Amino acid sequence: MNGKKPQNITPRQAKILAAIVREYSNTPEPVSSEDISVKYRLDISSATIRNEMMALERNGYIQQPHTSSGRVPTDLGYRYFVKELMKRFELSLKEQISLREQLGRLQQQTHEIGKNIARLLAEKTDQAAFALLPEENSASGLSNILQHPRFDKRDVVEVVQFFEDIDEYADQMLSDFFKEQPSALIGKEHHLAPIKNYSLIVSKVELPTGERGLIGIVGPKSMRYDKNISLVEYFAKYLSTGE
Repeated sequence: MNGKKPQNITPRQAKILAAIVREYSNTPEPVSSEDISVKYRLDISSATIRNEMMALERNGYIQQPHTSSGRVPTDLGYRYFVKELMKRFELSLKEQISLREQLGRLQQQTHEIGKNIARLLAEKTDQAAFALLPEENSASGLSNILQHPRFDKRDVVEVVQFFEDIDEYADQMLSDFFKEQPSALIGKEHHLAPIKNYSLIVSKVELPTGERGLIGIVGPKSMRYDKNISLVEYFAKYLSTGE
């Protein structure tokens, strides 16, 4: 991750890093000290925020793209946010009921269940999604990545081929990512070269038949990790238990 090892950061720097990650997930532009000062009410001056941002940059948590005055999170910054700073996102009761009804209808269908699950997951997360199930391996929502303002056109061939050839990656992904808890893997952490510039959220599925599978999403590193992890986890739990 940028060749840097995690460094201790102060509570104030942690708040600033969290603000940068959240702001960058909502806007297409690098985040400035003024953005943080105005929107996040940290009760510290822009000058102090700038100094703390310089410290975060020295330690590899944020970086300055091109000549912009703002900063964006690095892979290390996103990893620290997901591991240390992110609060759990709770789906509302209304969202849970709606998802349960939609997933229940899909499970009653006898064909293309993987395709339909991937399509619904892509719709709910606004990312690309996949379902690796005993019945079939499917992917959906590639256009969500291709249309994203931060999509790098230099990646287009590799990203498209990854989703077109999802069958070829299924065994590797089942071996690497069949874990007890949902995983958020940022950039090169997932070792899937065609999507090395994107993040992966994945969860195991243990079907009532005893068979196993995976579901997950792929999207820009600036995605909403909290909400997307909760959605992937909910889908996986429903497919595993029906509840």
